[in-house]
Amino acid sequence: MRALLILLFVPSLAFAQAGGPPFIPVNMMTVAATPVSNTVNAVGALIAEDSVVLRPEIDGRIDKLLFKEGQPVKKGAVLVVLDSAEPRARLAAAQADLKLAQSRYTRSEELVAQNFISRQALDEARANLDILRARLRLEQVALDKTVIRAPFAGVVGLRQVSPGAYVGKGDDLVRLDALGTLKLEVPVPETALPLVRIGQSINLTVDALPGQRFSGTVHAIDPVVDPVSRNVRVRARIANPAGTLKPGMFVRATADLGGRTHAILLPEQVIVPRPDGSYVFLAVDGKAELRKVVLGKREPGRVEIVSGVQAGDTVVLDGQIKLRPGVPVVTLEQAAQMMKNMPAGKR
Repeated sequence: MRALLILLFVPSLAFAQAGGPPFIPVNMMTVAATPVSNTVNAVGALIAEDSVVLRPEIDGRIDKLLFKEGQPVKKGAVLVVLDSAEPRARLAAAQADLKLAQSRYTRSEELVAQNFISRQALDEARANLDILRARLRLEQVALDKTVIRAPFAGVVGLRQVSPGAYVGKGDDLVRLDALGTLKLEVPVPETALPLVRIGQSINLTVDALPGQRFSGTVHAIDPVVDPVSRNVRVRARIANPAGTLKPGMFVRATADLGGRTHAILLPEQVIVPRPDGSYVFLAVDGKAELRKVVLGKREPGRVEIVSGVQAGDTVVLDGQIKLRPGVPVVTLEQAAQMMKNMPAGKR
């Protein structure tokens, strides 16, 4: 109430100064550097170090499923076997044709040595032998595709098919995930990029596992900054030897970037936005001064001032709408003291 009365009497206070310019009472504060933890907080979902959905490369009927759902498997383990009767028959035919071609080529070499056939006939026999060798390799590849193996060690998921089912090329069979190490991708502001480094530690908490904390290390930094968010994607690896963490879990990550230990944080209401940038009003030698500033990180109710204001400056907290550069300003306490010292007839 007292502050309201002071504001109401501002005109009379102003002209009470013998010929002096008007002044405006405002709240002020002295700027000081605040201890800060230069951290980045982000949320995301865990993903497996390696993940693949196994699919056949050829059409065929499933002969065997050699895995148990949800169980770990080793790299190279046979998981699915397709019916191989037809590929085996084609392979046997190719082997027989190759054997015959090899015999004919050997005989042709003998005949050429005795000048019974031309050199061209020998070349044709050699070419036919090469063709049949390639055909044999092709049939062997087709037979190998009837056996589907684990490309890496991991845990198989829930199967999508049953033995005896006919599947087409590219149909889903089962998912395989490597869970020994998980990955997390988090966005980091471009301003913090110089402080991010490979091998940096991060801490994680998981909503599904309250009370437990996990840690990881940065292993990759995207070389491109997102032009919209101005963030850089950073990936970290999290060791998961016990298999406690699962891909898809929602996590909260915190990384201490080091660097600064102090920063200038001011209340958000001191910022005066203008088309050409952000400004604050300072009290310099008893007068209002409009100073352009560069903003940094934001916290609830506060904003970091990267440049434009230094520790020891006096910033105006409110009343910016009635201020102009060069207008004298006083604190509310000073205005109250001036009013108290005024003669009764001039109040």
